[in-house]
Amino acid sequence: MNDSSAAASQTADTATTIGQLELVEFPHPALRRVSRAVVRIDEELRDAVRQMFEIMYAEQGVGLAANQVALPYRLFIVNTEGRPDAGEELVFINPQLSKPRGTAVQEEGCLSLPGVRMDVRRPARVRVKAYSLSGEVIDADLDGFLARVVQHEFDHIEGRLFTDRLSEASAMEASRALDGFREIFAGKQDRGEVLGDREITARLDALERARCQA
Repeated sequence: MNDSSAAASQTADTATTIGQLELVEFPHPALRRVSRAVVRIDEELRDAVRQMFEIMYAEQGVGLAANQVALPYRLFIVNTEGRPDAGEELVFINPQLSKPRGTAVQEEGCLSLPGVRMDVRRPARVRVKAYSLSGEVIDADLDGFLARVVQHEFDHIEGRLFTDRLSEASAMEASRALDGFREIFAGKQDRGEVLGDREITARLDALERARCQA
């Protein structure tokens, strides 16, 4: 392998290395990207899940989707207690939701939209099928708060935010906050504190090719 080939290989390896994760905020492009099914679970992905729990607890959240840490994978984590010393840590890989039943309205927030909280209408009960981090099948009927959290995180991997489900009046109220997030994000990109959209997309593409279906 010549020097140029070695450099290209090193660049490719870097592009597909998950590394240190950080929470991203709206309008980071990863949040609107529909995630792809995971076909390879390696040690890097296991470490990413560990980091996701650390980030979620640090931010006092109860759920976190992979694209909230700029990973293009169909997975999310949940602990309805929001504490490492309480509740159950759940990992949902390649989840599918079905059999929505009933209706419930409850206030929701999002770690990627800090400070924004609105009432959201969702099915009260839902069925989830997924895989755990160890490859075991998850097949469960959910209700209550767990059902809501799972639906919220599932929306994330579909490229949706809870603000997409608001009534017209609530959406107009939320739009002012979203405009503020856009201005902040654009300023960070202008100052070089955050990668540009094209660079972000290229990294997401590389990470996707490494562990997702062709």
